[in-house]
Amino acid sequence: MKIIFVITFFVIAVGLLGGVGYFLFKDKVTPIKLIDQVLETNDTIKLVDFFEINPEFLFLAEIPKEFEAEYVPQLKAINIYNPLLQGNNNIEKSQVYISFFKASKFLTLNTVNITKQEKTIIHGKEAILYEITKKDGVPNFLGQPDWRNFTHRALDIRLTKDSPSYFYSFAYASDLEEKIFNDIIDSLLFMNQTN
Repeated sequence: MKIIFVITFFVIAVGLLGGVGYFLFKDKVTPIKLIDQVLETNDTIKLVDFFEINPEFLFLAEIPKEFEAEYVPQLKAINIYNPLLQGNNNIEKSQVYISFFKASKFLTLNTVNITKQEKTIIHGKEAILYEITKKDGVPNFLGQPDWRNFTHRALDIRLTKDSPSYFYSFAYASDLEEKIFNDIIDSLLFMNQTN
């Protein structure tokens, strides 16, 4: 009986202290974010927290300072575009197109031909670099950058070894300098990494 009394007293005391603490400090505690928005890192690049753009994208990356990133909800994708390019909208100014899927293995669309395929490792994660071309007779990809309808490269990265896992596909325009794309990929920091 004494033990029940002690346990009951302890539970009530902890509850009261927790409640008092909540009301005293509730306005002083703010959730911690990795990065609120874009963090300028130097004169030529900026660090973007893609999770802040959409929580399905669990990574950060550096992009050229003049580039912008936006979420395209109807495609569940992120468009990285150069506002200095000519075009009627941001999709027409696209340089990198990032999509994702959840699966147990690497997948490719049946609407494209794979002309090259190279397995690689990106930041300790399995990846495949594809060169792909939309098949003849397949309608253009609606709402996507026009360059996606022609030969281009896409790098698919498997986030974890879990099954299923997130897979992120980083496709880039054929007129984008390969070094710029590689710099973006080299700067990737996935949120499950400890560094």
